[in-house]
Amino acid sequence: MGRLVGLDMLLLTTMGRRTGKKRYTPLLFKKIDDYYYCAGSFGGSHKAPQWYRNILANPNVEILAEGKILNVTAVVLEDHLKAKAWKSLIAIYPNFQKYQDKTDRIIPVIKFQYSPNRD
Repeated sequence: MGRLVGLDMLLLTTMGRRTGKKRYTPLLFKKIDDYYYCAGSFGGSHKAPQWYRNILANPNVEILAEGKILNVTAVVLEDHLKAKAWKSLIAIYPNFQKYQDKTDRIIPVIKFQYSPNRD
């Protein structure tokens, strides 16, 4: 992946929770301290995106970011960690806040972190 309209993009690969098939999703990201952060905004939909549901079922995923394929673990952030990452995400893409204002669903923030125990 690379950039789309000047924004950093990664390609997330999850396993379908029902099908077991690989699913690919391009996502905007913000890199902070060697970790990748994404928002499960789904354009402000009242339903969570499928990729988010897939990581809840299996958080061990693969991302293609900055020209590297990485095996990572997806961690759903909470409290002050989420708030800090959320501010960084809306700083690069203010529409995330518009999406949150549009729905009653709390948009999750996901941290993709390197998994040393994975191949």
